[in-house]
Amino acid sequence: MIRKSEDLPENIKVRLRWRRRACDKSVDKKGTSRIELSIRDFFLCINQRIFYMLKLIVNAGRPVMKTFFLCIVSIFAGLLAFTDALAADMPPVCYWQLINEERYVFVRADMEKYDWRKIRELRHLYRTAFQETKYLELKFLRASNKNEIHPSIKPNFLDSTVIIMRDPNGAISNLPGLSNEKHHVEIPKDKNLIGRYLLGAHLPLGNCDVDGDTIYESVHLYAKHLVVHRKNGGTLGRASVVFFDDARQMPLEIGPAINTAKSRFGGGTQQPHRAYEMQVKYLKKPLPGVEVMVINMASQWEKRFVTDDRGKFEIIPPDHRSGKQDWQKYLYVATHHDRKNHIYYVATFPTIVYKNQPEWLSKTLGFTYWAIISSFVITLMILGFISRKKRQERQMLTVFENYKTQRGRP
Repeated sequence: MIRKSEDLPENIKVRLRWRRRACDKSVDKKGTSRIELSIRDFFLCINQRIFYMLKLIVNAGRPVMKTFFLCIVSIFAGLLAFTDALAADMPPVCYWQLINEERYVFVRADMEKYDWRKIRELRHLYRTAFQETKYLELKFLRASNKNEIHPSIKPNFLDSTVIIMRDPNGAISNLPGLSNEKHHVEIPKDKNLIGRYLLGAHLPLGNCDVDGDTIYESVHLYAKHLVVHRKNGGTLGRASVVFFDDARQMPLEIGPAINTAKSRFGGGTQQPHRAYEMQVKYLKKPLPGVEVMVINMASQWEKRFVTDDRGKFEIIPPDHRSGKQDWQKYLYVATHHDRKNHIYYVATFPTIVYKNQPEWLSKTLGFTYWAIISSFVITLMILGFISRKKRQERQMLTVFENYKTQRGRP
């Protein structure tokens, strides 16, 4: 039995009406269907109200859809830039580190918790350490996550390393290279020559794409360290400088901008809340506009600076009191990209930053002195008052006895 359309329920009528409209729109002038059957059936199964709401959203939301499309394009462009950054092969960073570095760091603020015997022993060990031979090893750090490279990879880097040293007299000499058997350097050769030694390392890393522009650059790593040597009765060097100024062996280097004539041993340590000037040189000349990254090796704190026209920048180290040690190590990393010759330079320089003594500890000694002096003065005042009181009582007794004697009383 065939039912008429008037006898059908209202929802069935609506479905049939939407089906006719969809079929009319889906057939072109030649009578061929442009919509797949599964898609058409899917839309025909949607309720009337939901379909109407979707139609209103589409018609009224054209500006919103345009904005949404622009957002999609921006996200896609960002993903492309991110993939280019991932394609860039960032080179590692190498730096020098003293073996048993804590022996060469003397923190005066930490001496209050020891007695005089322990303080004398620590001072003797500190002075003895600076008179002995120093041992330094070359460390490698990944620039992306600041994690040290596994020791098994280091021999591949050490084979082509060139090590140079500048003594306090200004003479530059080449030291034996590093290997898997000997991974450290010993300085100084002449223990009687005291002053500031410069230890440098040059590592040609090869070709890699550091900026993701599909052009390979020749990467060169440079590491520099200031080593102070002291000895009683030694000969002070004539040219205790902080830069190699050798365009062939150390084209890019970073170091402190200090007056070497006044400071023959300093330059390798800093203190918090004090301003220090650092300088970057390229081919023995100040390099302006270069980016320098400062990394705290303990807390992984970092900050970036840009050199001025003189190749200098100023840094005020913060006071990190969260660590267990009373000093922390900062690593200065300077990079320079010679796009004309396709050469990428990375230079490092480590420093020791002491922690400030807490303010309440810095005033403890003064408070102790004033407390002792105040106690002594108060004790003298109390004894003076007691002595005066006793003297007044004796005088009163003497007057009373004299009065009784004059009156003739027994």
